[in-house]
Amino acid sequence: MSTSLVNPSVKFSTRSLHVAVNVVVPLLLFGLAVFGQTQTPDESPRATKDRLIDQNWWPTKGTPPFNAYAGESACRECHSEEASSQVLTPMAEASFRMGERTPSSKLDSGTLQSGSYLYRIPSDSLGLRLVVSSGNQSITANISWIFGAGVHGQTYILESKGNFYESQVSSFATLHGMDLTPGHSQIEVGDLKNALGERLSMSTAKLCFGCHTTYSSTNSKFDVSRATSGVRCEACHGPGADHVSAMKAGQIDEALKAILNPAHLNPVDLVDFCGACHRTGVDVVVSEGAYGPLNVRFQPYRLEKSRCWGMQGDDRLTCIACHNPHKPLVQNESSYDPRCLSCHSAQGKESHEPSPSPAVCPKATANCTSCHMPKYDVPGMHAKFTDHFIRVVRAGESYPN
Repeated sequence: MSTSLVNPSVKFSTRSLHVAVNVVVPLLLFGLAVFGQTQTPDESPRATKDRLIDQNWWPTKGTPPFNAYAGESACRECHSEEASSQVLTPMAEASFRMGERTPSSKLDSGTLQSGSYLYRIPSDSLGLRLVVSSGNQSITANISWIFGAGVHGQTYILESKGNFYESQVSSFATLHGMDLTPGHSQIEVGDLKNALGERLSMSTAKLCFGCHTTYSSTNSKFDVSRATSGVRCEACHGPGADHVSAMKAGQIDEALKAILNPAHLNPVDLVDFCGACHRTGVDVVVSEGAYGPLNVRFQPYRLEKSRCWGMQGDDRLTCIACHNPHKPLVQNESSYDPRCLSCHSAQGKESHEPSPSPAVCPKATANCTSCHMPKYDVPGMHAKFTDHFIRVVRAGESYPN
């Protein structure tokens, strides 16, 4: 017997979708553009929910009307270099709607036996579907979105009767196959309707799509029919229609006020800005309850634990000081050495803070991150992630929360 996914009573666990593999879009963080909007300085780390209330624009805000946005093509007219390279980043590939492209070839899903359930993802004229079988019964749901760039993995978003479901299984690059989506538990025997996935509450779906797509929420209304796949220009810089109009009219001052340039934010605000999706320190401490290696994925939280960061941050250590969000992530460890050695060398400049000059590493002058930003396995994610808690790592020490 074949059954469609129609059970709206499926309970969604209290964890966010971002505990799943799809949030591991690698380390590229938001910010940086040519023009910028002035924001009120704030020297204290804050929760994203508070930022969304107070700031004119913040990632995932979702309150401007749809016609306030200019669209990527308008941005490209002046910022062609940034727009052309940004589409190659994992952020731009953070999601895609089925039919736009095929899943990564690195994620050959095959089949997965989990308890009494067999999972498979066939693709034919009906589209891509998740099918779960148990004995002589089966249940099927269409896959409407795929979240994740495919660098580490991808999770499937199912849709039925206006409800979104996070798939029970995800595909992982290192496995070349499927396993349980992180945060999910094996389904009990006889629970076939729940075996496909967990229904997302409206607030959770809005948050997940807000970080994986652009324009999914406008005028305070969640509507994925308008969503553009991935994180694009206006997901970070805010609605640009007024900016574009002012530029075309030669009103430069007005144009600068009409768009947000995260690079103009103070260090704490800037890291919180990226933390709207990558988790601020306050987000993790107050609401996530994610301790142990699981929180290594929350780069802003980890970065702010670093001694280098200090009490009020340091503009030499913000997310965009090391990562250009308009370009693919640089994988070569030595490429980050100049940033480290600009402070931690005999010729390094002293910190702006009233503290001694940064110490010079007695062990090496190359590949700094390989020692001071170690990689950790995250349970259930089948991949290693770089810890942005910059520190002297002692042999045999346990993971520092």
